[in-house]
Amino acid sequence: MRVFVSAAEVSSDIHATIILSALSQRLEKSGKKIQIAGIGGEKLRSLPGFQCIEKAESLRAMGFVEVLGKLFHIRNVLHRAKRFIQDYDPDLIITFDYPDFHFKLMKSIQPFSARALKVCGIPPKVWVWRSKRVEKIRQLYNGVWVILPFEKDFYEARGIPVIYEGNPLIQDLLAAEVKVIPTKSDELAVAVMPGSRDGELKYHLPVIPETLELFSQKISKRIQALVPIPGSLDDGKVRQFLKDTSRVHYQFVVDGSVSCLRSAPLGLIKSGTSTLEAAVLGCVPVIFYKVNQITEWIFQFGIRYAGPIGLPNILMGIRDRAKSVFPEFLGPEATPASLSDALLRFYQDQELQKQVRVRADGLKQSLVPHVDLGVRVAEKLFNWQEQKPYQIERIHQTFLIYLASQVWSSVNWVRRTLHRLGILSTVQVKTPSVLVGNLQAGGSGKTPVVIALAKEAVRRKMRVAVVSRGYGSKNSVSRVIEPSKPALASEVGDEPAEIRKAVPVVYLGIGANRVRTLELLPEVDLILFDDGFQNLSFKSLHTLLLMTGRARSEVVYRDFFGQQRFAEQVLNTDSLQFKINAVPEKPIWILCAVANPSRVAFFYQQAGVRVRRVIAKPDHSLFEASEVRDLIGQARQDGSILSVTEKDFVKLVEQGFSEQDFFVLRREIDSKDWLNQVFERLQSNASFVRMI
Repeated sequence: MRVFVSAAEVSSDIHATIILSALSQRLEKSGKKIQIAGIGGEKLRSLPGFQCIEKAESLRAMGFVEVLGKLFHIRNVLHRAKRFIQDYDPDLIITFDYPDFHFKLMKSIQPFSARALKVCGIPPKVWVWRSKRVEKIRQLYNGVWVILPFEKDFYEARGIPVIYEGNPLIQDLLAAEVKVIPTKSDELAVAVMPGSRDGELKYHLPVIPETLELFSQKISKRIQALVPIPGSLDDGKVRQFLKDTSRVHYQFVVDGSVSCLRSAPLGLIKSGTSTLEAAVLGCVPVIFYKVNQITEWIFQFGIRYAGPIGLPNILMGIRDRAKSVFPEFLGPEATPASLSDALLRFYQDQELQKQVRVRADGLKQSLVPHVDLGVRVAEKLFNWQEQKPYQIERIHQTFLIYLASQVWSSVNWVRRTLHRLGILSTVQVKTPSVLVGNLQAGGSGKTPVVIALAKEAVRRKMRVAVVSRGYGSKNSVSRVIEPSKPALASEVGDEPAEIRKAVPVVYLGIGANRVRTLELLPEVDLILFDDGFQNLSFKSLHTLLLMTGRARSEVVYRDFFGQQRFAEQVLNTDSLQFKINAVPEKPIWILCAVANPSRVAFFYQQAGVRVRRVIAKPDHSLFEASEVRDLIGQARQDGSILSVTEKDFVKLVEQGFSEQDFFVLRREIDSKDWLNQVFERLQSNASFVRMI
């Protein structure tokens, strides 16, 4: 296997080395050899046989203006890397950090790199700013490797394959040998970490001496500033600024960040990975970051990001930077007075120190990686290289999609206005009822949600009816199918048939005229409407509106976003957790007629199922029996098994097929918090209606 790797940062150079070493061992077990080439730092260059085309140190720059100084050199490296990859023809391309450089490189090699597996290691913080880069990652890479737990959910919700095995930083910190640095009784140790890039040092070093001088005056103690120096850094510039005074003694420790953080109760630390290291190791960091004036203006007035930038605050779920557990000072806020005051607050309030350390310890536990993280990541990379992972397909916005969304949404807006004015009538359903609808045209997961609601209602000893339009059925006349009678997909539609199979005791009300269908229903305790948010002829007691992360550029919308206000509850179905009843032992071919077939393939491959092929038909469509039999045979010849969704299986049963012919892909919603909220709100609303 030929691997091209590019890791520009010191931390990513370490991570890349660990993973590629493990991948090399994995390939050796399979009788294969590995060749590694690319852009790397000291660690990667120490790998046996690594072919370095450029040293990572030559590319490091931070901020908008700082990059300009290296623009010519960066363009030259991009050109050489592109030519090298074209000749090298790698099987795996994995890049780390430095997104603007790597995005340009990956785009330039697209015409000749389709064969290679492309992985974005430690992707950019798109959840902080420039979120549109998610689509760039989708277009340029086959998947991502992330090291923060919420990133896994973030990328999976957007249909991008993810590898997450914990945070290697925590593994390294816990395993590191620590030499505690002694401190005199009349001194206070403070870890000082101004950064390692030239651009960072230029703006951070000048503020540190005055900050520590002020802090020393306020506490009447001499400060022992512990300054770790990376082995790759020329410390001359650091020592030029940080000189001993009567109040501050600077102790420089080469490659000693862990020892410094373990030995100091407080830290003055620039934003970055170091802040997470400090929190995990028990050092309370005061976080700061300074850049040039132009970059500050762009961030303040262009990006307008108000959340935290410190990793420990982000991982604790802080959304407002002003409420950060570990204080943050950005740009002009990072003055000696403000930084020294923040240090003083922690020094004087020992209880506060204790509280934030307890929270940091909880954070550490959430980040502890699996044993042999590098081996586990390498194994998944190996499997991905054997079979590229599925992504959820995105439809690029076209004028027709946009026009359809606008027209459909506008028509429904006019209809809602007419109903609110009383020009068109609306029937209020007096029986406790839940309408499960959406703004998007299909693919939001209505059927699994309706099934979960029906099962919960039955568990609560309620008589339940499900009312549906019955898409795909031969008969549009309103009718009720009792629990004792069969509900064939051809007669009631595939989704109602799936619901009946999952919850046999429900009544099914089928028909285009929902009001007429309601009149035919027997007395029940709960009515569930499968779809109907845009059907304004009736009003349910509780409306549960489903949403996904799909934008107007990806799917036609039936309503404007503002119409969410007419729902009592909104549920993002991308965040729902599912459990799978069984996992096939063999690889599978997926045959399906659903709104978003790539989402089906993505879900099962993320669960470890080997998906070799997807045969997709339009939503609700029927299958030709002869074609299905041919696909069953072809899949078997491939050493695979033909698989279908439950929604499609209920149609195939009518054509004489059985479970022995397929592997039926069955899953159900595992997360229940939203379900309890529905019934709690329903109960209060039902009591109100009965009082009226």
